[in-house]
Amino acid sequence: MSNTHTNRRLYEVAKAYSQAAVSEVFAESDLICIRSKDDTPYYVSVVSNAFAAYKGEAGLTGYFSLAFLDDESPLFEAMEAEQAQECLLAIFSDERSELEKSDLEAIDASGVPFTGDYPQFRFKEQYRYPWFVSEGDEEDLILIMEALIFAKGYFASHGKRGTSDSFSPWLDAMGVSESEGREYLPAVSWSGEGFEVTPLVLQDEAYGYVFPQAYFTDEERQLHFKRMKAKAGKILYYITGIIPEPIMGQKDERPLYPAFCITYDPQSDQILDFAMVEDYEAEHATFVASLLKLFEERGKVQAIHCFGKRSLPLLEKIGPQMGVMVVDGGKNGIVDELIVSMFDELFTPHEHEHGPHCDHDHE
Repeated sequence: MSNTHTNRRLYEVAKAYSQAAVSEVFAESDLICIRSKDDTPYYVSVVSNAFAAYKGEAGLTGYFSLAFLDDESPLFEAMEAEQAQECLLAIFSDERSELEKSDLEAIDASGVPFTGDYPQFRFKEQYRYPWFVSEGDEEDLILIMEALIFAKGYFASHGKRGTSDSFSPWLDAMGVSESEGREYLPAVSWSGEGFEVTPLVLQDEAYGYVFPQAYFTDEERQLHFKRMKAKAGKILYYITGIIPEPIMGQKDERPLYPAFCITYDPQSDQILDFAMVEDYEAEHATFVASLLKLFEERGKVQAIHCFGKRSLPLLEKIGPQMGVMVVDGGKNGIVDELIVSMFDELFTPHEHEHGPHCDHDHE
């Protein structure tokens, strides 16, 4: 943790935040952009005993993916949306017993007295287990909490005194209107003398995940697979996603949520291949190599049906290069059942087995 002086300021502001009852004014859907002193945007959502400050474009994309999740989305994609979040978290608990040892030590070292609303702070990186904050994170948390306290009084002066009140009177005072086809959210930043609030255009369609694409750069290797004879009428289901339980990786002290890939033959009801990597962005080529090896061993198929939002981007170029049709598999009950069964098998508790999500001290 950071030094005692920094901790004291963090916990002083945390106590002031909890006493300000900010959640009485802002609903969970009242997204507020708060800019750090280095101009990093945090998109903050407040609930009664916590707030999440979604960091930058990755954070906002994760917020949208969760907030606008389609009820018809496959179950495993819904679970993945939880792990895709990138945000600073502040959680306030009424019970000291609910805090980890390191949180209690930091609170006691700060010298700030609490009789309830004990704060815990974490940083949730995409596909990583929430972890203890750094000194830079603490500075951002202090600014965010001070900005939210300021925002409560500021917006009360513009008619927003409860969670059911909107930002519309403030927007009218700013001379902007959402009826023009634009959606705005308030942006709060420190100007040097105090906080200032400006309208920020929310272009949610401009944000989204961009996943890696695979393609042959070796012409001889491409021709090898192109000339390979495909089995008539043979298809594969190609499924990628994120494991919903954290594991300990080899490259980071923080537990992580690995990416998985399943190659499934629906005609024989058989899983032909399963692979897992810690970092999909860096290691997605492992999945492609496994698929090509499968073609070498079992023969090429005519078509691949893709499930999971990574699958189609990964294969949509390399598939046609091989003469294999690659299509979006859409919603498929068999695939959902297959993945849920796999998760049940992987994470059924066994005697004396503990994961990183168990209660213990991370320090």
